[in-house]
This record gives sequence, C-alpha cells and structure tokens, in this order.
Amino acid sequence: MKKGEVKSMKIVFSPNIHTYIEKVEALLLKKEASNNLILGLLDYFKTTISRDVHFGYIEENGIVTDAFMQTPPNNWILADIDSPNQASASMLAANFYNKGIKVPGVLGPVEKVEAFVEEWTKRKRVTAAIHMHQLVYELRKVQVQIDGYGEMLPAAKADHDLVKRWLIHFGKEANEPMSEIKADQMATKYIENGSLYFWVVDGKPVSMANQSRKTKNGATINAVYTPDEFKRNGYATNVVAALSKKLLDEGFSFCSLYTDRENKTSNGIYKKIGYEVVGSSIVYHFENK
Repeated sequence: MKKGEVKSMKIVFSPNIHTYIEKVEALLLKKEASNNLILGLLDYFKTTISRDVHFGYIEENGIVTDAFMQTPPNNWILADIDSPNQASASMLAANFYNKGIKVPGVLGPVEKVEAFVEEWTKRKRVTAAIHMHQLVYELRKVQVQIDGYGEMLPAAKADHDLVKRWLIHFGKEANEPMSEIKADQMATKYIENGSLYFWVVDGKPVSMANQSRKTKNGATINAVYTPDEFKRNGYATNVVAALSKKLLDEGFSFCSLYTDRENKTSNGIYKKIGYEVVGSSIVYHFENK
C-alpha cells in the first residue's frame, strides 16, 4: 500500500437497505458463495422491516471497495472481497472505537478479521477469543448417488417438538448453544417456511437439513443434524445431497454452506457430495477485561 493511501478511504453508513444494496451488491457478487451470509441477510431484510440493522461500506476515491454489516446483538460481518485490505479493517476498528459502536464480536476472512481484532484490542480493554475457524463451501453438481433406502420429506407442524429438540442438540454440537425459546421460534419458522427437510427411513425421521438464506444465484443449507443413534449410516449425506439436488433443480446455480474447519466428519460428508471449499472465515468474540 502506498503511503497516504489510507487517507483516501471513507467509511459510510447507509441510511437504508436499498441504498446499501445499490452500493455493495456488485462487489459482493464477485465472490457470491463466500459472501452468502451478507447477501442472504440483505435478501431477507428487503422484505422484513428492521431499524436495528447496521449497513456500511468503505469508499476509496469514490469507488466502493469493501462492505460490512451487523444485526445486533450479533457479530459484525466483514465481506470477502478479491483484494482484501487489512488497512481498511484496522481503520474500521478505529472508527467503531471513536464512535462508541458496540462490537460483541467479528467474523469474516481471516486476514481482515485479525487486522480488525488487533486494532480493536489495542484501543478497547477487551480480550479476544477465537470462537470458530470456518470453511465456506460451494456445490454446483451433486456427485453422489442418493440412497434409495429412505426419502426426503418436509417437516410438518406435527414435527414441531422433534425439530425443536433436534435444533437444541444441533446447537450444542455446533458450539452455538441455543435456548429453548430460540429453538421453538426457529422450529416454527422453518416449518412454516417449508424449508426444513427430514431424511425418513421406515417412516421415522433420522436426519435433517434446512434451506436457509438465498442470494441472487444461490441458496444456503444449514442446521444439518443427525441424532447419535442414527449416525454413521449415511443419512446426513442423503439429506444434504437430496436437498442440494432439489435446490439446483429448482434453478439455483449453486448451493453453499459453512462448516467448522475442525469437524472432519462434516467436512468429509460435504466433499463427498461434491461441495468444494471456496473461502474461509474466522469468528472472534470479545469480552471485557
């Protein structure tokens, strides 16, 4: 970076989602799968009114070069761009500190996030802890044969308590603890949206997966869970493969998902299905000293 280049950068907070989308969408779509979190949230908030969401971007000589957003009280999300600029992440942390903006945590591409964390912990009396190393996967063609023993079926209202219970266990396994209230709300939402599917064997649900966020060309899968008594039977492979194929058949160009980098089992399953790593992400949480 040339001396003085940082001075040409400007941090801008958008007054509304439509202005924000106009400014950042083209940039984010260059790495659409890797930016599925921001893009998916933008798709959701286009039709859901929320005054609490924070939208921001960085301009350099009038050109948008980076983006970030937050849905309080969740972590700030930093975009994944072709030419990551650590200086912009450091400047963003300094800007947040000077404005007294709350930062419970931050997630995004490793180098950018770590530059943000370094600057934030210099200024703020907090400790930074890595919550998770993540991989971002993309699939454009299902590579496995879906097992004929069993079928994928949508969860129904009668399945609410089962979905709620499985979501709580999923949260524990994913190191994302979920309260009963949140699990209850998510179960209701997933079932009403028709987005959650079971793999069913002999009339009994044995695994689940959910279609989550949508982007311009893709769909994200999450909440993949198989109870212990049904593991190691290929059920998660079947439900994820079947749901992925359904989404591709419906016209999505690709499917994407996040994984815990350290979870060899889930990473192995997704690679077997045909998912390929297209990005990485790291999540930091901050706590007051």
